[in-house]
Amino acid sequence: MINFTNMWTNIDWIILALYFVGVLLVGVSMRSRAGKSVKSFFVASRRLTVPIVIGVAAAGWYDSWTIVGLAECGYTMGIVTLLIFVVPEAILRLPLAVIIGPHVRDKIPDWVVTVPDMMAYLYSKKVKLISAITYIANLLYDSALLCAIAEVLKLVTGMPMLWSLAISAAVIMAYTALSGLWGLAVTDLIQFAIMTVAGGALMIGIITVYGGLPEVWRLCTEADPQLTQPLGYLQDMGVSGVWEAIAWIISACAMYCEAACYQRFAAAQSGSDIKIAYSLMLSMGVSFSAVMVFAGMAAVAFFGDVAASPSEGFWALVFSVLPVGFRGLFVAALCAAVMSTVSSDWLLFATCAVNDIYRGFLRPQMSEASTVIGMRVAVVVFGVICTIGTMFWADGIANAWYYLGGFLFAMFFIPITCGLFYKKKSASGALWCIVYSAVMYVVWEFVLGCPLAIPSSLFVSVTGAVIYFIVCNVTYKKESGGQLSSGAVE
Repeated sequence: MINFTNMWTNIDWIILALYFVGVLLVGVSMRSRAGKSVKSFFVASRRLTVPIVIGVAAAGWYDSWTIVGLAECGYTMGIVTLLIFVVPEAILRLPLAVIIGPHVRDKIPDWVVTVPDMMAYLYSKKVKLISAITYIANLLYDSALLCAIAEVLKLVTGMPMLWSLAISAAVIMAYTALSGLWGLAVTDLIQFAIMTVAGGALMIGIITVYGGLPEVWRLCTEADPQLTQPLGYLQDMGVSGVWEAIAWIISACAMYCEAACYQRFAAAQSGSDIKIAYSLMLSMGVSFSAVMVFAGMAAVAFFGDVAASPSEGFWALVFSVLPVGFRGLFVAALCAAVMSTVSSDWLLFATCAVNDIYRGFLRPQMSEASTVIGMRVAVVVFGVICTIGTMFWADGIANAWYYLGGFLFAMFFIPITCGLFYKKKSASGALWCIVYSAVMYVVWEFVLGCPLAIPSSLFVSVTGAVIYFIVCNVTYKKESGGQLSSGAVE
């Protein structure tokens, strides 16, 4: 096992500590702006400008999986990761950025501030309830992201995982509970800058230390020829390889169902700002993701024979090419990637639990001030649950987005996209689709073991879509309120 602690210096500690202190100060400074109402706490009063939207969008769409997970994919799968995930991800998310995002911001009423709210507006309060409950299940993905912080801090600093988890979770809970999206917007902009600088420094370091891209490519090919083959290991898998490629592509579409994404849309000043910000962010995101995949491949070439795991090989590469100080910055970039996504999700879960479920169904007379207080308490509760959930990811996080992204896609892609544009939608269609997809995904993946090697995300999303359209067409006339304006607010 490689000993990283000898390469971790006091300067790196100082940089990492300054990052944590900085985000806490942002949370404190933004506290008064966030506490006025649910709208100010959750969507920053819809006042985010283009530069800030770029930051919050990038920090929300690119997390620790984009760093460690994609590096692990580059290490084990090679360049094919670009073809089955990174490039399709950018292409398939473009309509979300330039069509759906502006539509949600400009065409949906102001009272819609969460995805469950949108489900109530598009369908009914029953669909809102099931959506709110189901979205909270995504807490498991955040546990994988937190696990990435704990593992790397243990690896490079020697800090016990329990301590690193406790510190990281406490900081996220503090600034999220204090400042809501106002604090997240500012910290995300800072985190995006840190991630960009760290990614660029890593690429420059690899090229400089190891003799340029052609030489690194040659050594990667020598270490494992499949790493540099366009289809990589998939070409030896036959039909199963085709199915797996499709599953990866589908997981790239899961952002259409990501509640934090719609929160960012709702927080922008206008739909045109969303088009500009997200289009720019997507192009930058492809470059960042490609760097991480390439770094994982390079780690095989230079540390594959001594590293105990893909993650260890990746961090060995990072520490070998980055100077003192920049190592701390790169670890801070990982922390930034995790904290931006996790903080946004915890805010979302708190809003779903308190505003959408408790206030929406159990105590409708609850005041705005009391709701915000409840949301702050819920952030802490979900933070504790998420920290405990890291035990599920002891074997690595490379497949976290593959499984959970596919799960989100299977349940919500059709109800959300068709709900926005399909004229014959009905609440029954959405409800049956969501419930069926949630149950069948678990059955197909974990009980049946993916018969015929068909990925759960593909099978469930296709059959769920069939159910959605059949039920919608059967019940549309009965539910004459199934127009876009039918949302059952009260």
